[in-house]
Amino acid sequence: MGAMRSEKLTFYIESVSAVSEGWRLEGEPGYHPRHWARPGERFVHACHENGRGERAVDLVVLELSSSHTVVTGSGGDQLCPNDIVSGERMVMDTSSVADRLSSPDDAAAHLARLLALPELGIGSGSDWSPVEAELGFALPGDYKLFIDAYGAGMVDDHLMVCGPGGIADWADLLRHNAYARECVRSEFAGPDGDSGVWSLGDASRWAPDRAEVPSWFGPGDDLISWGHTGNGDFLFWHVKPDITPNEWPVAFKERGPFWEYYGAGFGASLAGLLTGDIQSEYLSRWFGGPHTYAF
Repeated sequence: MGAMRSEKLTFYIESVSAVSEGWRLEGEPGYHPRHWARPGERFVHACHENGRGERAVDLVVLELSSSHTVVTGSGGDQLCPNDIVSGERMVMDTSSVADRLSSPDDAAAHLARLLALPELGIGSGSDWSPVEAELGFALPGDYKLFIDAYGAGMVDDHLMVCGPGGIADWADLLRHNAYARECVRSEFAGPDGDSGVWSLGDASRWAPDRAEVPSWFGPGDDLISWGHTGNGDFLFWHVKPDITPNEWPVAFKERGPFWEYYGAGFGASLAGLLTGDIQSEYLSRWFGGPHTYAF
C-alpha cells in the first residue's frame, strides 16, 4: 500500500439554522472542489474567522454544495456566522506533480493544456539575456517557454503571471519583482531594521529573532517574484545556490506574514493548484475551473 497524506477540509459559515437532521450552514467550502467534504466525513474543529475561539466539535456532513452544508452531531449549537469548521481526511499520496513532469517542455505543455491554450509550439524563443542579466540569474525553462508562447496573463481571473516588458508595473516581471522584494525585505529586517536595498539572503540584515523569515529560507538564498494576486499575495521562486533554475521551488506569500511552500517549479506548481494536487489555504478556492488564461 502506498504512502498516505492528510487533506484539509473546511467550510466558511455565513449563517446557521437548525433543521430536523441537525444544522444547515450557509456559506462556502474552502479549497479546491476536489477538497470539499463528502457525506460521512467530519468537521472536528471550529474557530472564529480570525483563528480565535478554537473549540472541538463532532459534525458529520450529510450534504454539501458550493453554498451550504447540512451537518449532524455535536457542537452545531455553538456555531455562529463568521466561524470556520474544519477537519481532514487521509488520501493516497500519489507521486508529486514535479516527479511526473520531468522536463521544462512537459511542465509548460501540461500547464497550457489545463488552461485550454493552443498547443505549445517549438521555436527559437525570445532573447532572455537582458532580463536575466538584470535579475542576476538565468530563469527556469518552463517559465520562459510558457511566456514566449502566451505572454503575461491572468490565471482564472485571479493570479497574474508577469512577463518581461509588461505594459503596466503589475504585469512586468522586473518591476513587479522589485516591488515584491522590497516588501519582503522590510519584513525580514523587522521594525527596527534597515529596509534599504540589500540581498534577501544577507542574514546580517534580518531581525535578530528572524520572526518574519520562513524556516525554509537560509542565508545565501534569494527570492524572485513571478506573479501576484489582486489580494496582494506574491508568488516567488526560492532561489537556492546549490540547485539549478529548473529545480527552483515555488513559494507563496499572502499579504500578511504567512507563507506556503509548494516544493515544485513554476509549471508544476500552477498545474497542481489548478488540479487540486497542491492544496493552498489561500489559492485553491479560486481555481475550481473552468480554467482560463488571458491578459
